[in-house]
Amino acid sequence: MSTLKLFESPNFNGESLTLDCDTPDLSENEFLQKAQSLKVRGDPWIVFSGANYDYMGMFGCFPQGDYSTIPEWAKKISSARIVRGGLSHPKITLHEDADYKGKLHYLEKASTSVKSFGFDNKALSQKEVSGAWILYSEDKCSGKRMITVAGEDIPNYEECDWREKVRSLKPVTPDRILK
Repeated sequence: MSTLKLFESPNFNGESLTLDCDTPDLSENEFLQKAQSLKVRGDPWIVFSGANYDYMGMFGCFPQGDYSTIPEWAKKISSARIVRGGLSHPKITLHEDADYKGKLHYLEKASTSVKSFGFDNKALSQKEVSGAWILYSEDKCSGKRMITVAGEDIPNYEECDWREKVRSLKPVTPDRILK
């Protein structure tokens, strides 16, 4: 089992909270923006500065390990997602149209433009995700962004919380801050 243990003080001191599943809002656990150190066991976790995996704020990835201080994240974590299966073999199947229709392309590495594989400058749905990916609304990994994780099929990006089309994307690496 994979867990994320959050501590209210540096060096694993103070109150703590252990998570073993995606948690969209840490206020429900009375631990909203309290963490100042953390421990990850098993698969990596992605943390977000906003509740409900808010893509407008900051987000970062923590692989297995002990983090006695998290200066860039101290008192900022509001939600967290697990990346089941880890980050080592990222894959995603993009479909040009909604509901997994139209052209499809299978990726294992970053793409600065979906045009490069014959899409009309957009992808509207995804399936078969492993690892985690950052999706971007513009070419060259720019514009609005969203994180998608292993097992997350999305039949229409425009109807989900993100409401964008994918024009570029890259796999998540174990960095504390993702851009």
